[in-house]
Amino acid sequence: MKHARYYETFDGDILAGIGNSPISPTRDFHIHDHYEIFLFLGGSVNGFVDQYSYPLERGDVLLFNNHEIHKIINRSPEPYKRLTIHFKAPLVYPFCTATTNLLACFQNRQPGENNLARMEEPLLSEYTDLSSRLIAALERKQYGSEVLALTYLIQLLVLVNELYSRSRAAVPSTISSHIQSAMSYIDNHLHMNLSLDHIAGELGLDKYYLSHLFKQQTGGTIYRYVLLKKIALSKQLLSAGNSVSDTCYLSGFNDYANFIRTFKNITGIPPGKYGK
Repeated sequence: MKHARYYETFDGDILAGIGNSPISPTRDFHIHDHYEIFLFLGGSVNGFVDQYSYPLERGDVLLFNNHEIHKIINRSPEPYKRLTIHFKAPLVYPFCTATTNLLACFQNRQPGENNLARMEEPLLSEYTDLSSRLIAALERKQYGSEVLALTYLIQLLVLVNELYSRSRAAVPSTISSHIQSAMSYIDNHLHMNLSLDHIAGELGLDKYYLSHLFKQQTGGTIYRYVLLKKIALSKQLLSAGNSVSDTCYLSGFNDYANFIRTFKNITGIPPGKYGK
């Protein structure tokens, strides 16, 4: 069976563009090693990140760091418009100072919390104008275009950090208490072998009901969610200096060969190389 790949790669350090289609380029839950700014411009979608799912309105901004599972769920067959910016964090490190951490809005919070902010006019107009200049610079491939693209990205990060420092949208999640309980249990027991039967049994729920409810509210499966949560944990363990074998067991894989294969399939590189 051919396995789908859930990592996104791109040449260079920055990727930006405007999309207007009914289907997301990455349809299922996914994580990636770069950071993402997602600006919603129109349609009828939910933005899912970790344990939360938000109905989005024009001007809503969602941030995803390199440990957060996320996806966009289109609630209709119609296209939805979005402006996305992906960038690799090391590119920005030299421009962070003691008083201006350009990555603060991605890093200084718990995973899956405070991801959403709302951009009103004229800030929305300023953001889209800067983004258009960024996209144009990335497409030109002329002398100085990569420098211009970097300056636009830095300006956008200043703008976004200012937005998140003063206003985070208090939008209630559409995830029910049963599914939040399942996700919390998964988060706290990633070192275990988490089957649907096991999770449902611990929560006192029928496994078919739990599976249906999870799919209905998130658009994905518990199996994929658990798998990506384990991969996110293993990435953190490897980054902290743990060996591949220790990481395998600490993140609940138990089968070393399966861990190597799954990690590479989802991230695009073997865990040993990732750790280095």
